[in-house]
Amino acid sequence: MPEHHRERRIALAFSIRRHPNEETIQRSVEEWATRHGLLADARALRRFRRHRITSLMTAGCDAADVDTAALVAEVATLAFFLDDQQNNAARTDRATAYDRLNTRLRAVVLGAAVNAEDHPLVRALTDTLERLGERASADWHARFRHDLILAFDGHMAENVFRRKADVPDAYGFPSMRRDASFCYPLLDMFELCEGTPVPSAVHDSRPYQVIREAITDIMCWTNDVHSLHMEQAAGEPINYVMVLRRAEACTTDQAVDEVCRRIRLRAEDLVSARRELSALLIELSAPSQVREAISRCVDGFESWAGRMEEWDRTGTDRFDPSTIGASGLPSYVADLLPE
Repeated sequence: MPEHHRERRIALAFSIRRHPNEETIQRSVEEWATRHGLLADARALRRFRRHRITSLMTAGCDAADVDTAALVAEVATLAFFLDDQQNNAARTDRATAYDRLNTRLRAVVLGAAVNAEDHPLVRALTDTLERLGERASADWHARFRHDLILAFDGHMAENVFRRKADVPDAYGFPSMRRDASFCYPLLDMFELCEGTPVPSAVHDSRPYQVIREAITDIMCWTNDVHSLHMEQAAGEPINYVMVLRRAEACTTDQAVDEVCRRIRLRAEDLVSARRELSALLIELSAPSQVREAISRCVDGFESWAGRMEEWDRTGTDRFDPSTIGASGLPSYVADLLPE
């Protein structure tokens, strides 16, 4: 089992920032997750605390106020918990239960009402959406909800392969992985932290979209290297290393090297796109306040990606091989699938 790849350092020339109130934000997220039933007992709380999700997420919003940074960490917590339930469904042959949860979450994003009997993840998502409220423009909310739906669609696409235990093809995998990763909604949240909305003309531009895609690919592929041992132990096919290993008929080590090479290329794409974006902002006569906010926002994206590489290796026990049980599921996964 290639556990040594978890310790592989992937060089990224990104400056990593830390929020000065990480511990306060961590406690806020723990209280929120407990209140909504995501952490059922003290043992679950201890496991969640060891994941250190807050220390990962606040790297992208180090200057945000505590409440807004906590909202970012809440969305990330939802993403991690939902990812765990996908794995839970695959390992326990309860695909239909996960599909029902996915459908219900999608309905909430589109405006469906929620009641006290709803699933904990549904109630938690509703609470976060309500608290986002008037913090952003209508355009931002439309983009955020679109990106949430994109993530739910991506999960369904991935699960076709999970249920067949089939490795995806190399051509379609990056786009599917990108959509399902929940990175896009989190990038939206980092935008929100800067206080100045990214104008639609900028957000929809080629350079800004390249930046979002490159950051997401770097995040996903870095994770695929560091979590490879977990996916192989669980028979999980959604991993770029395994995709390239099959597509190129190479060894695992060779596929890891190729993924790392592609990460470096995406980092180069990001540098080029930032230059192109700067020129576009001048062309659009964007006010200096907007230009500075967008630059800080992209700095936050890079800080997040740099912290992800570091967090995977040394900042969390989420990828610790000792957590893998006989079932192939990590021991930290709580069963939150609907009955």
